[in-house]
Amino acid sequence: MKYTLDTDFSSLNGPKAANWIMGFQDMAEDAFADSSSHSRLLGNLLILEPYLHTIRQGLADRCRTVPAILQEALDILWDYLEGRKAPSDFQDFANNLYAATLNYNVGEEITDAQAEFYEKHIDIPWGSTCEWQILTWLSVLLMEVVAISGGRLDFEEYEEYEQDVDFAEMEEMLNMLADAFIDLTNTPLPSNKASDVMNAQEQVYQTPLFRQFIERIQNGLKAALSATPEQYPALQEEYRQYAILPEEYAAKLLGCL
Repeated sequence: MKYTLDTDFSSLNGPKAANWIMGFQDMAEDAFADSSSHSRLLGNLLILEPYLHTIRQGLADRCRTVPAILQEALDILWDYLEGRKAPSDFQDFANNLYAATLNYNVGEEITDAQAEFYEKHIDIPWGSTCEWQILTWLSVLLMEVVAISGGRLDFEEYEEYEQDVDFAEMEEMLNMLADAFIDLTNTPLPSNKASDVMNAQEQVYQTPLFRQFIERIQNGLKAALSATPEQYPALQEEYRQYAILPEEYAAKLLGCL
């Protein structure tokens, strides 16, 4: 059976739902195969906005606000999408932000200038998994936009970039939160053995909470596929009000990761 973004996820049993999750990135790529870079970027942003809103709700429970760097990077992408900024306006920011996420994620050495940027702009606590995952996602999107436009690139992996805006970081988010849902749904997990984890995940995929989560991702991507540039501002305002999870789960999500 060939799964698509239009597949009714709630109709799938555990193993079939697992196959849908494993094929998510390919499904997204297939759906956007004939779409512009702007549509593909919009698809990412319409998932990032609700995700960040859920993080905002969870942080509020801890008397914290969303790190300014997350909102700044997200706003730059919207400004580009809606024609208010050119890639040349933010290529330095994109390269420095990407360096910061590499330093955090894999211990990549950074230059003095990049370290200065890190100290000045990165206001995310060490170990805040969701916030760093969002920042990494945003940095990848910024670098993809700069690469596609022929802007300045400080990293070899983007110098010969021949792809388009992709959905790899969205899939990373999906897999990371799928694990968190084991705790969010109180699904039994006897051990960390692969077979037990797989069985727990398949149970999670059939819960109303996870199915609602997938439906929101599907709806966001389908909205991006059909949107015209004139609709972008309204979609930004609409999706900024949404959350990827019901508010009562936001604080618990941060505690799971």
